[in-house]
Amino acid sequence: MFNDKFNSYDRKNKRAFQIGQAAYDLITEKPFNDITMTMIAQRAQVAKGTIFNYFNSKEDIYMAIDINGYTKYFEQVKAELVATTITNQTELKMFLVHTMKILAREYQVIILIHSLRRFTLEAHADPSQTERGRSAIYQLLSSICQTMVTNVPDIDINELIHAFIIQGSILNGLLTFANINKFNGVNLAIEMPATEIAIEKEACQLFELYLNSILK
Repeated sequence: MFNDKFNSYDRKNKRAFQIGQAAYDLITEKPFNDITMTMIAQRAQVAKGTIFNYFNSKEDIYMAIDINGYTKYFEQVKAELVATTITNQTELKMFLVHTMKILAREYQVIILIHSLRRFTLEAHADPSQTERGRSAIYQLLSSICQTMVTNVPDIDINELIHAFIIQGSILNGLLTFANINKFNGVNLAIEMPATEIAIEKEACQLFELYLNSILK
């Protein structure tokens, strides 16, 4: 168990971040189950034993990537919010749909890693660092939504926070069903054109429908 002074989930920990970046790159090339600690060490150009100075397991590494990915996303949302003028619910809805575009364009790998959380990552990830990371993300998200409520007072902050949960869920669902007409990247013999998904476009459409239910 890592102590409070050694947070390997923190992006400021350069060696841990180097290991995480190597693991991130590998999962864009190989299935999760095929990735080994040896592969990660080789890609990160560190000794295999060095990894265990920072992470308990492969699952631990990917939980750190998951947390760091969402942290980076919400930091980006916060920066965009500061640079955007929002005075009413229509402008707020436009901004929130814009954040979905960012998530769909830049964070699909993070969403797919997050989908491993419940049945795979939590089995061997560090619980204390996971809790600390999620708490920090929630505080960041709450701060973002508080700014929105300050600009547009007639909105429930909890509904806004929940909207971001729905946002990720929509994208996760679409990514799960995307490319169902392929197997390991190879087209199946049967044609299934109706199963094709335009990820960004349809994610934004679905999210806007949800926002219509909470915004006037």
